[in-house]
Amino acid sequence: MKNKNKSLRRHFLALYVLLAVLSGIVVPALGVHFSVNAFRNYQIQRRQADIENLGESLAALYEEEGGVWKRRRVMDILRPAPQWGGMIITLLDDKGREIFTLRPMPFNHAHGHMNDNENNNFFEDGAEFETIIFNLSGEKNKNIGKLDIKRRLPTGRYENSFISYLTRYTLAGAFIMILFACTVGCIVAERLSRPVIKVIERTKKIAKGDYDISEKISSAGISELDDLTNGVENLARSLAGQEKLRRRLMVDVAHELRTPLTVVRTQIEAVADGILEPSPERLDLCLNEIKRLGGLIENVEALTRLEGETLEIHTEKTEMKNYLEPVLETFKPVFEKSGINFAYELQEKLFCEIDKNKFRHVIDNLLSNALRYTNSGGKVNVKLHGDNNKIFIEVSDTGIGISEKDLPNIFERFYRADESRARVTGGSGVGLAIVKASVEAHNGTITAGSVKGKGSSFVIQLESSK
Repeated sequence: MKNKNKSLRRHFLALYVLLAVLSGIVVPALGVHFSVNAFRNYQIQRRQADIENLGESLAALYEEEGGVWKRRRVMDILRPAPQWGGMIITLLDDKGREIFTLRPMPFNHAHGHMNDNENNNFFEDGAEFETIIFNLSGEKNKNIGKLDIKRRLPTGRYENSFISYLTRYTLAGAFIMILFACTVGCIVAERLSRPVIKVIERTKKIAKGDYDISEKISSAGISELDDLTNGVENLARSLAGQEKLRRRLMVDVAHELRTPLTVVRTQIEAVADGILEPSPERLDLCLNEIKRLGGLIENVEALTRLEGETLEIHTEKTEMKNYLEPVLETFKPVFEKSGINFAYELQEKLFCEIDKNKFRHVIDNLLSNALRYTNSGGKVNVKLHGDNNKIFIEVSDTGIGISEKDLPNIFERFYRADESRARVTGGSGVGLAIVKASVEAHNGTITAGSVKGKGSSFVIQLESSK
């Protein structure tokens, strides 16, 4: 089935053309319409003003002649006025009797002069006309007569010519504008669509597992598009890192599972072949390796529960000093036996909503890591402090530390900053992942800081319960 969706470039081009049509045709057409109407209104107002001025002049003449209409004087006022072309103006006295009628003189094209023929019928060709009655008033608003004006309506020849002129030039301007808009639209659409097309190509590569971002997408100069391209490139980097971690995870999990299974298989095969006797020591060795394997599986299950939606947290308001102190006292003899100086400083009256059983695993894991990676003669400190908004639990040590490049990944499951470190100390690589998942289940955060060879520090932040 053919895809009917239009490309981004075609959408932009269509938008530019539409705007050009609106601005080049519709807007000028409305302008012509309103201009013609305004011009006609101006003509009407100007004609009305001329009639009023004529009425005032005739009224002044009437008063000047002592209240008598004199035809010759009226003719002197009406004939010189060029604005009365196209009109028949009749002056009537207060009795309705005709004083004077001004008729236009048509131009005689054959002889090249005006045809002064008063019997000429101005409307004999059937032209339309309008009648205007204007009353004349003298002193004290006395009725002294009226003007009966018959005005020939324009045939529209000049108006149509004017409108046709505007229309032609409007269409020509619109054509030029549309052509210009298409050109600009193509350039702008190309500029806008190019990075989007690059992003689409990059996402298709990512979908196929190709996270190579060596070819950087050039900037479009538009913040939203640059944010989009940067977001895709960051996604590719993140997925590349996750893929690397996944492969390393598979190697580590395979190793963690293979080691105890290899030990058990070797012992059983040796006993089965009669090479070794099934002594209690060898059976204990097999049992310990099986327990180790079971512990690894239990840790993975615990992490899966913590990171899944099935984890249930039953919190209660807890005074953190009273909660932490017995836990820390339990670890104190273990640290002393290992020759590690262990100390803690706990602030009183800090309350927090926690699940005591599940949060105990957080403290146990952090202290176990500090014990595992701190040499004899080192120091481990625990500090509890905070205010009415936040509570902080810091666990710091002077152990072997973590390198800067490995620090961002230490909360990943099965990640080991030193590939041999967990094997030497017995770690499974999921302890810190469990810590992070449990802290986040309590709506908290955990951060880590470390200097290789100088020690590490883990800070838990929780919401305070007032």
